[in-house]
Formats: sequence, structure tokens, C-alpha cells
Amino acid sequence: MNTATGSDYTVTVTELARFCHRSGDIDHRFTPSPSGAEGTAGHQRLYRQRPDSYQTEYAVNHRQEVAGIHLLLRGRADGYDPAQGVVEEIKTCRVAPDSIPEAVAALHLAQGRLYAAIIARQEKLSALDVQVTWLNIDSDEQFSRSHHYSRGELEAFLQHSLEQFGSWLQRVSGRRAARDASLTGLPFPLGEFRAGQREIAELTYKCADQGGQLLIEAPTGIGKTAAVIYPALKAMARDKHDKIVFVTARTVGRIAAQDTLRQFRAAGFGGNSLSLTAKDTICLSPGRACHGDDCPYARGYYDKLPGAMIEAIKQPALTREDLEALARQFEVCPYELAGDLVPWMDLVIADIHYLYSLAGSLGHTLDEAGARWSVLLDEAHNLPDRARGMYGATLSKAQLMQVKKLSTGAVGKALAAINRQMLALDKLDWRETDYHCDEALPTALINSLHGLIQRVGEELASDATCLQRQPELMDFYFGVLQFLRVSEHWGDEFRLRLHRGKGRQGLRVELACLDPARLLGQRHARAHSITAFSATLSPLAWSRRSLGLADDTVAHRATSPFAREQLEVILATDISTRYRDREHSLPALAGRLRDWLQEPGNCIIYFPSYIYLEQALALVGDLAGRTRWVQRPDMDETARQELLDLFQARRDVAAFCILGGIFGEGIDLPGEQLSSVAVVGVGMPQVNRQTRELQTWYDQTLGNGFEYAFIYPGMQKVDQALGRVVRTEQDRGRALLIDSRYGEQTYRPLLPPWWDYRQG
Repeated sequence: MNTATGSDYTVTVTELARFCHRSGDIDHRFTPSPSGAEGTAGHQRLYRQRPDSYQTEYAVNHRQEVAGIHLLLRGRADGYDPAQGVVEEIKTCRVAPDSIPEAVAALHLAQGRLYAAIIARQEKLSALDVQVTWLNIDSDEQFSRSHHYSRGELEAFLQHSLEQFGSWLQRVSGRRAARDASLTGLPFPLGEFRAGQREIAELTYKCADQGGQLLIEAPTGIGKTAAVIYPALKAMARDKHDKIVFVTARTVGRIAAQDTLRQFRAAGFGGNSLSLTAKDTICLSPGRACHGDDCPYARGYYDKLPGAMIEAIKQPALTREDLEALARQFEVCPYELAGDLVPWMDLVIADIHYLYSLAGSLGHTLDEAGARWSVLLDEAHNLPDRARGMYGATLSKAQLMQVKKLSTGAVGKALAAINRQMLALDKLDWRETDYHCDEALPTALINSLHGLIQRVGEELASDATCLQRQPELMDFYFGVLQFLRVSEHWGDEFRLRLHRGKGRQGLRVELACLDPARLLGQRHARAHSITAFSATLSPLAWSRRSLGLADDTVAHRATSPFAREQLEVILATDISTRYRDREHSLPALAGRLRDWLQEPGNCIIYFPSYIYLEQALALVGDLAGRTRWVQRPDMDETARQELLDLFQARRDVAAFCILGGIFGEGIDLPGEQLSSVAVVGVGMPQVNRQTRELQTWYDQTLGNGFEYAFIYPGMQKVDQALGRVVRTEQDRGRALLIDSRYGEQTYRPLLPPWWDYRQG
């Protein structure tokens, strides 16, 4: 649903059908659905079988006032044949077409009936046939159902649907009017803008107003979250956009956004927000299938949904705890409820995965609703690395063989076909004994994977809980789905990597994305506007390109609210931490760290690796008067909290941590909780096959591979570490940067410009 001005609303036929005519249980047996390209190809195959009188993508529009609201209903019927009096709705699938669940089939029929009702009215027809055709894109199997309706029956169905939707819109419209009124006179809820904050706010508003893309670098502690949310809300009240999506890579970002909105509401903001939570985390029936036969929260979900939604939109904020409470009250799935509420929320807070992953549904949901949505991308420097993970996939032969041992019938045969293709890859002429890299997609393997998806889909159609009873198959199945998603987006920036592990079953097949910029750009393009912000985006041209932002993106470095002398940064360029020099320079490094820790106050010392940390720690020895804490590779959330609690309770902590790890960014230690940091090295990523491949890719495409693959990502980690010390205008602190490269022109300009640097 897309709001226009006043009480005018536009809704698509698809959305109207989904809102009014879903019923029964949650049932995912119709998924995974084909990709957009596959669906289009399936439609075209059916179109070629239709007569000359058949008209494809037949546009319909219907205007009507309902409950005082002017509604525009629009859409495109898949097919209309005036000669035969037939309106056709086509659905592509990956299961046997005649096994489509009845509730899903009824929804598809409802969509066709709505198209038919509008066409009957437009063309003044007395009756029409509505035909729903399902096509399995893998087997080309078809199944159709046809129903005859008089114009009166179609008219009554349309009116009932519009009245039901209009009643809901009355509730939403009243809430939005109150929201806009609350925003009209709302001053910046945190008092006076700090230096730099007003710049951020003005640029963010202009970005929403013009539907552009904006990249902002601003110091940690300036209050970036409030500075972007405030103008985005103001722009919403002035009809510059309809929705705001606050996207973050870390829990601390979600908490900051929720806390900021809490302050805004205390100051008078009357809108609402929704925080999305991962399915595994929010599920109230872990281990059960998302189906009415197995989960009480899936049983009758769509019948109970209207009551839950009415209650939900009354609430100003829906966090994980709020959604779980609603879910228990109405006995509905909290994860599905959150998804159904997205089109009706002013601001959605979500992890990067929801918007940018290949399986992420948030953008699709907002697009289907016809909304103009703007993205606020928090800690934007994290997105490229996260995207490489989201746009990659791995298949393990060992996992395949384990699943194959436990599977029989058609699924077992499909797994055997996959095994044959993996054996064929293992027999290729590898460039190295244990590793092979190629630019070609393994199409024969891809075809065999499609076969498994089809066979599992057939089993799910007859037994929706079969995967829950076979967890090994379920894990492999979802891995195959990701592998196929990646293959559908294959391009020059992807690589096929083959790894020979130990033993006969050691083969791993990896699809790797070297450069996610193209796919990120495709997702950015769907949004009305993008505001990406972080404290570490230098050089801005590199960040813009890495994030897949457009060439005309406005890039801005905000004014710092801090005095330069608040952070004194010492550049220790007399010690080399290059790998080849480490053994020789370790005694000098340990001595410099011991001297640094003579000064009072809590300190974090960052190292580029655990091995280097342990080597230096052995020479640093005991630290009199210091509480020593050391990060370990296997630390969990409890251990993380242990250090944060130490910083609150003591003022003598010396914490030895990993640069770029969980303590390298995203922790807030204001005041005396952290007095200083020391950074050993320049944060350079490890030199290995993968980083060398990335360097080669950038050399071939941009000509500066070493900078893009090593220097810039490394210095981002350094800059993030520096940002841990000064968090408020009252904070003061020190930082020690140890490496000879800090004296070089390549590295020195990449340090944040707002601090006081001197040789030491």
C-alpha cells in the first residue's frame, strides 16, 4: 500500500488479495518459489501456448471511495482473453502443481477474481471465467482450475474486499494523521544540535527530498543515529517518503536506534517502529515445522492475524519482547507477524541481512506494498564484508555423504546425482594440489542441485514436517538453496573455489563473491533514498564504490564537535610490525607497551592476530598494579560482558584484544571507563589466497588492488579502535599507534583528521 496525499491510497491487486483473502495455517510448502527471472520465463512458456486473442499483462485500474478514503486499485492481470471470456492468473512453483495447499490455491483464485471484477466493470461484461494455472518450472508440469462468475458475483467479491481493506485503512489513516501532527512542531528532541549534527540532519533531509544517495563520515560519539532519524521522520510528515528502514550490522546499532526513538517519543513523536528479529531467535516453538500440523503458532495463523494486527498498530514500539507478548496473546507466530506488520510501520529497524542478503525479504515486502522507502545505513563500513558472506555459498562433500547415507527414494537418487558432479569436479586438472580457482559456474552441478530441490519439494507437499525429522537433510537443503541463489547472480566478480581437504570426502565447493558492489547497487536502487553513515569511511571515494553507491552520491565528512586535544595520538614509527620484522622488534614493542601502561586508567591494546598477541604478552610479563585481561578466540557473549563489567568497576584494566574483533568497534565506554588505546600494526588483512585473488580483481578492474584489498580495510580497523576513547564532549584520552608505516604518506592521511597527532 502506498500513501499519496490526504486520504488517497493506492493498493495493488496482489496486496489487496493478500490482505483480505489469506486464511488457515502458515504453510511453506509452496516455497522456495522460483526467482523473478525463472518466473518470467515460465510465464512466457505458457503465453506461447495461448491463442492470438489472448492479451498478456493486461493493465487494470479501479477508483472508489471507501469509508471516506479514496482508493486506487491497480495491477496487471497475467492474461485476459476477451474472445473466450477468460481471465488467467499464472503462478510458477517448484512442487507438483496439483499439490498446492488449498489455502494458497484459494488466495491465488481470489487474486484472479479481483482482476476479473475490474475487467468486467471496465468492459461491461455480464460474466467471466477465472482460471488459475500453476506451472512447475523444473518439470514443466501444469495444473489449472477454472471457475465461472457472473458480474454480480464478481462485483460483490470486489466490494467486500474493498470494504474490509477500507476499514483497516481508517485505523491506519487516523494513526498517521496523529503522527504527522506530532512531527510538525517537534524540535530536535536531544536539545541543541552539536557541531556537525546539523550538517548531517540537513543533508539527510535533502537526500530524502530528492530521492538521492548520501555518504557521511562523522566522528564516533557525535550522535549520528539521532541526526539521521530526526530529518528522516520530518521528511515523512511532509510526504517526501513513506517508510524508513534503519539498517545496522550490530546489536549495539539496533539498541541505539531503539533508545533514540524512545527519547523522541518522550518528546512527543507519535509514530511507530518495529524491530525485526532473526527467526531462530524469536521462534516460540524451536525445532518444530512452520506448519499448523506441528506448531500451534502456525495453526490458524491467518484467521487470528487480524486481531493481532489491530492490537499491534496501537503500540508505539514493537521490539522483540513486544512481539513475543503479542504472539502469545493471540497465539500467532511472532516472526510471521513482524513480516505482516512491515507495510504498516513508520520505521523498521533491521539487521543488514533483511535488506541486502539474497534471501532478504524486507525490500520485496516494501516494494509489493508500493511504498517509497528510505534507508538509513548504520556503520556502513561493515556492509561490504558482510555482503561477501551473504553472496557466497559452500557445499561440503563430507556433509553430502552423511546426508546421502540417511536418505532413500527420490531424494537419495538426487543426492547421488550431486555426488557424481562433485566427483567430476574433483577430477578436474587442478592448478594446485589442494586448491583450484575458476571463473566458470559449475552448471552440471547446479542442475543436479535443482533436482534435489524438486525432490524435497515433492516430499514437503505430502509431509510438511519431513525436514524437521531429518535435520541433516534440512541443513544441507538450505545450503543448496543458498548455493542456487548465488548461482543466479553469477558475474565476473565471482569465483568458483575448489578445496581438497583431508580424506576421500574432503572436497569443498565454494562460490565466492570478490566484490559485492554490483549486487549492493541493485538493492540500493530499489530504495527511494539511501543515507549511509559511519565514523570510518576514508577515503570516501573507495567507500562509495565498495558500497555500490551511485557515481553521483553526495559524500561528506562532517565537522567534529570535539576539540583536537581531547585525543592525543602518539605515532611510534620507530618500531616495525611487518611480519618479517616481528621477531626482531618484539622486545622493543613489549618495552613500549610496558611504558605506555605506566600511565593510570583503563587501556585496550589491539593486536592484528592472536599469535602476535601471545608473543608480545610473553615479553610484556606481569604488570604491577594492573588487572590484565586477554581476549581468546572462543569467547562468547558472557566473556564479552565480563570485560565491559571490568571497565565499569575498575580503573586499572589492561585489556589485550584483537583489532577488528568484537572489542574493536561497537562498544561504548564513555568517561573514565576507557582512558587510552594502543594499536599494534596497521590492521592489514592476512595475506592468503583469497586476499590475493581480491587484490588481483581490483588490480584488473580499478588498478589499485593493494590499497583496496589491504590498506584501506586495515586502516578502517585502526580508525574504529581510535574511536573507542572519546565518546562525549567531556572525554579526554590518549592513543598509541605502533608501526613504521604511520609515518608514510600512504597511511597517514587515512587517520581521522579530528585528533592531535605527534611523533613519539
